[in-house]
Amino acid sequence: MTHRKLVIIPTFNEKENIVEIIHAVMNLEGNFELLVIDDGSPDGTGNLVKSQQIAFPSRLHLIERKG
Repeated sequence: MTHRKLVIIPTFNEKENIVEIIHAVMNLEGNFELLVIDDGSPDGTGNLVKSQQIAFPSRLHLIERKG
């Protein structure tokens, strides 16, 4: 049985930091998955996460919530 490791990060207006955070988690030893929960950031945080999903399609996940 394989155990999956998941990091969950809630965000709101993290445009300035999110790409760096994503890469930091993806580079951790242990093949972590990352779930970003974006609470309707008007600065485009969710779009940046989506652009990074191309590089990490099976490990980077996004839930977008309103407000």
